[in-house]
Amino acid sequence: MSAASPMSLGLYFIDILACLLFCLTLALVDARFGREVTVPVELPQLEKTAAAGTDLLGVEIVVREAPDGVEIFYEGEPVSVEALGARLADAPPPAIVVRSEASPVTRVIGAAHAAGVHDIQLAYETPGRES
Repeated sequence: MSAASPMSLGLYFIDILACLLFCLTLALVDARFGREVTVPVELPQLEKTAAAGTDLLGVEIVVREAPDGVEIFYEGEPVSVEALGARLADAPPPAIVVRSEASPVTRVIGAAHAAGVHDIQLAYETPGRES
């Protein structure tokens, strides 16, 4: 058996050193760009004494259950669903506030909000439309 020459051992050492340097560089770059950054956000809390929705700005639409169906009021004036759609299409307000008295949807939203859920989305289906 022949002994390895000092030259071949030096080249082997340089290869190992280059690999270690590459791995170290990769680890440092990954550690720098892989760090998660968080931003603290302070969300306002509703005061217990404030009535829900008293400070909301926008056109007020009230939905009430009546013995003969559902009543809708646009800024205090009774309207049908079709008339409401026509009014909103003619002059869309920048914001609306929908108030409802103890409907199943408002109960679910109220329970979710009381539990701490603040991102609530509503979806609806148009009757008679096929998916």
